[in-house]
Amino acid sequence: MKHIELKKLFPFFFLLLLSSGSFAQEAEIVTKLNTIIKPIHTLSPDGSFDDIDFLGEVLQEKKIVALGEATHGTREIFDYKDRLVRYLVAKLNYKAITFEADFSGLEAIDNYINGKTDSAIIGNNHKPLFNWLKDFNKDKTEQDKVHVYGLEIREFSLAIDRILSLNWNISQQDQTILLGIRNTPFEKIDKQSLADLKKVCTRLPVNVYTKMLLQLIDNYQNFIGIKSKIGVRDKFMAENAIALAEGIPNSKLIIWAHNGHVAKSALYNKPTMGQYLFKQYGSQYHVMATDINKGYVSVRTVVAKTKSFSSTQPLYLPEVSTDKGYEYYFSQCKFKNFILAINKATVDYQLRSFFTQQKEMRMIGGTSTPLNKKLAISTHFDTIIFFNETNSL
Repeated sequence: MKHIELKKLFPFFFLLLLSSGSFAQEAEIVTKLNTIIKPIHTLSPDGSFDDIDFLGEVLQEKKIVALGEATHGTREIFDYKDRLVRYLVAKLNYKAITFEADFSGLEAIDNYINGKTDSAIIGNNHKPLFNWLKDFNKDKTEQDKVHVYGLEIREFSLAIDRILSLNWNISQQDQTILLGIRNTPFEKIDKQSLADLKKVCTRLPVNVYTKMLLQLIDNYQNFIGIKSKIGVRDKFMAENAIALAEGIPNSKLIIWAHNGHVAKSALYNKPTMGQYLFKQYGSQYHVMATDINKGYVSVRTVVAKTKSFSSTQPLYLPEVSTDKGYEYYFSQCKFKNFILAINKATVDYQLRSFFTQQKEMRMIGGTSTPLNKKLAISTHFDTIIFFNETNSL
């Protein structure tokens, strides 16, 4: 009888042993992470850089440093990227900063930070950084000034205004086509108008505006509506980043964009911008990705009735409570917010195995879905900047 009862209990004991082994492995991973992570002492962009000077050893000689973001709407990520940009500019002599943003809009801001204009339209979240850059540039020679650039053109009107202001010898017929596009709502432009615009662009002098306009024409369908495809802009942003990196003498490039764009290999069955850049520059391309565990982020949601996006609103993310997510382990570390160098982690066999495993990681764009992406961190990123709890912008 006792033999039968013990036999019935065997599956329970087996599961108990498996569970205890799993917990022990989790504890080992967290313990090893604790030996290599560096605490984030302050989020303030204005603070001393003493606590992050160790980054210089790795970043000093890179051609491109990409600063990724797990979401577009997180206060802590935004502030810390601001801090890292100032460090790279002030301490490591980076002079070109590119953004996942419109080229024409950034050109106006570049004029502002370089004293060519007295004002510019700047979002509140970016004002502290751009005002700091303006002060930084104030006493610099032209050779030592910092410049900012957008990596794409997102709508036609500003670029067309710029082209018309250049006083090129544009025929009246072509001007009519340009103005017709300029005065049409972006999502209402028809195929024939796009075809006409493309012909006009091929007749214009080749410069950054005509090149980016042609990119946007070819990519137009992926910019409109709620079914915009992930990944399709990356090839063009990579081409523009490479052109800037190669075209600015003796300059190192900073990229401010989403984790999903700067990752060194494909995430959504399409090459990322980072994949193109990694192929071009190898180890000279360094990706610093950000990650979060829980808290609020700003996103837009799809309004079912109109099939359009809502205005930006806070969304609460509960903590990651399963070992299927990297954040489950990060949140158990001794520092709530920290910096982790993946190359230092992968020296250890167990951590190397951990970071090559496919686990979920926060990957939130401008909308409320998706929230996570299954990936292997070591394949995509060089540095992780982790925040345990966040607030929305």
